[in-house]
Amino acid sequence: MHILLTNDDGPPDARASPYIRHFIQHILQSRPDWRLTVCVPDQQRSWIGKAIFVGQDAHARFAYMSRDAADDVLLGPYLQPQRSMHGARLPCISNNSIASDAIEFCLVDGTPATATDVGLHHLTTHQFDLVVSGPNVGRNSSAAYMTSSGTIGAAMEAVLTGRVRSVALSWAYFDGNKYVADHIMRSASEQSCRVIEHLLENWSPDTQLYNVNVPLLESLSSDTKAIYTSILENQWCSVYSNGFDADAGKGAGAQDQFGDVNAEGKGITFKWQPDFSKQREAIFASPVDSKNDGRAIEAGLISVTPLRAVFHQVQGLSGELTLKKKLRDVPLGDESGERIASDASGFLLLTLPSDEYIYKPLTEAIKNRLPNVQIVQSHPKTDKNTKILHYGDYEHIDMDKLVANGTYFANTYVYRKALIRKHFLAHTIHSYVVKNPESALCNAYLETFTIDVDYAEFLDDALDENWELRQELESGDKWWILKPSMSDKAQGIRVFRTIADLQTVFESFDEEPTDDEGEADPNSIVTSQLRHFIVQEYLADPLLLPSADFRKFHIRCYVTCMGDLEVYLYDRMLALFAPAPFVKLTKDYNATSSDDLACHLTNTCLQKEEQSNGNSVKELDTLEDLSASDRLKIKSQIHEITRELFLAAVTTNRMSFQPLANAFETYGLDFLVDSFMNVKILEVNAYPDFKQTGTELKGLIDELFDEITKNCIVPLFQGDKTSCEMSNFVKVLDHQSHDW
Repeated sequence: MHILLTNDDGPPDARASPYIRHFIQHILQSRPDWRLTVCVPDQQRSWIGKAIFVGQDAHARFAYMSRDAADDVLLGPYLQPQRSMHGARLPCISNNSIASDAIEFCLVDGTPATATDVGLHHLTTHQFDLVVSGPNVGRNSSAAYMTSSGTIGAAMEAVLTGRVRSVALSWAYFDGNKYVADHIMRSASEQSCRVIEHLLENWSPDTQLYNVNVPLLESLSSDTKAIYTSILENQWCSVYSNGFDADAGKGAGAQDQFGDVNAEGKGITFKWQPDFSKQREAIFASPVDSKNDGRAIEAGLISVTPLRAVFHQVQGLSGELTLKKKLRDVPLGDESGERIASDASGFLLLTLPSDEYIYKPLTEAIKNRLPNVQIVQSHPKTDKNTKILHYGDYEHIDMDKLVANGTYFANTYVYRKALIRKHFLAHTIHSYVVKNPESALCNAYLETFTIDVDYAEFLDDALDENWELRQELESGDKWWILKPSMSDKAQGIRVFRTIADLQTVFESFDEEPTDDEGEADPNSIVTSQLRHFIVQEYLADPLLLPSADFRKFHIRCYVTCMGDLEVYLYDRMLALFAPAPFVKLTKDYNATSSDDLACHLTNTCLQKEEQSNGNSVKELDTLEDLSASDRLKIKSQIHEITRELFLAAVTTNRMSFQPLANAFETYGLDFLVDSFMNVKILEVNAYPDFKQTGTELKGLIDELFDEITKNCIVPLFQGDKTSCEMSNFVKVLDHQSHDW
């Protein structure tokens, strides 16, 4: 079998092209029936795609290496080949210093695509069975990398000009270290050959080339799975640093607004500085259950993506474009001047006060995305086929109509207590992890017990019924946190360690709830009013940030469920900080005092105006103590936990969580992070308090509601989904289409 081997990293070189020698030597030792011809660019030519230098002649020189070489030193280059080649068209000159079995490299002063062209058509008379481009130094996954890749460009050239099947091969290194041990490269060589052999024997008739990515990990072995993947459709950022200084030379000429206007006489300099971390973030922002190339590599799998060497036309778009009418073309409504679209397709019934924090973000998004939908404050008189989206508080929604009427939509489901009530949430997670012990929820939920107490005097009976909790409390090894199942705003939350502490807490609840000035204490409760509580292990080692005065914080993440059931996670997350610096718990801690909770609870309702000082809520991505890799680790865990949480609700507790096809709902999910960067789910809040985001971060909520409108509301009115766009609104679960 004749194989042309090319690449975009050039000839063997310890710095620029450290993998090709190992791959060739492995083929020569383990696949003697593979007859290699090697033709590569004479220097590193990455990120050049399928370019060919127009109007420029190509020149080839030749270099040689021993089959058993232990380094990347080449003999040459020579202007002509120095030993005979079977079927060679170029003249041959004998050179006794070069062994007859030495590896010959044809070095072309052009692009990877040029090397493919020369290698296929001008070096030998025989026909090639396959072109292998690589192994590339680093991964070639996702649209952003693939469209720039010289490795894939060379493989495409084989298909387009030689009608030869090809494989683009990349070896993905991790943690920025491309220099790996020899035994890992031997393993990568063998697994690459095995994949290529399989593809040759099972070549899909619709595939012209395959893009293969092999992870350079210690775990790589013959047991490593190779899977077919799709392309992660991400987008690239600028690969140059910003040379423009917006604050320099206000009112001056353009030449004063750049830091280096005339570097070495070349002009304004934009430094090569791609932000590779953003590309990794895009991987973890993709749906968890998607089978894209980026996620496969991160999971330590071999990614195999079948491709055709074409730009595909997007299907499904045809006919005339319906353009927006100019304002003067739209007829006016009543004398008040309200503008009504001539071809209105429905109503947004908005039963929220106009000064509500989310009122403007929602209405602006509707006007922008659905200009023909009228916004009204009371039920309109319509025919039975007119679509109405009712957005309002839970008690405002007509639940009977929501369940029975296919043209009435709402921003809430009817049943969702499996998630939003704390004791139900504990039961949902427990039921799921018992059946799914490999789930991320196993380690993402702190040990939790449910307990029902009407009055303090009945606590002992309640603990008899929950003997596991009694044993934990009698040991006194851990700190625990008591939470009423249905309270909010930190009401009734207490931290304690022993049964005696817990007894004292419940006795304090039964007393008249007053503060130091004799007024009603908003943070106290009457036990019998709630009855249902959870007792949860208290996270004693939270992640603390120096820039935030070592205050404890939790992460608020907005998650929107659509229909039955798609789950979208909004990747712009909030960090909500406690009012006071964290203090480790000691045995003399007062379990009954809500005043002592200031350093332990992160609810914004506990913040006094003079305490917050604009520092109680920050966007997670702006926390200077967290590196890009830290944020990536945290977010990837949140994606996985969220996916598993809603999957648990919809599969194990369907009676208490019933998604509806004509509804959507946005929840606020709260997470804690421990000192080892492990993420724990705290709770799920229906109708989250968006105004806690504050005025400085209101743009975050504006974007959220635009995404909700685009992905959830527009499909309700139009009956289908718009094309997927790269955004911060990430689908983490599609239960409707998942093949369980």
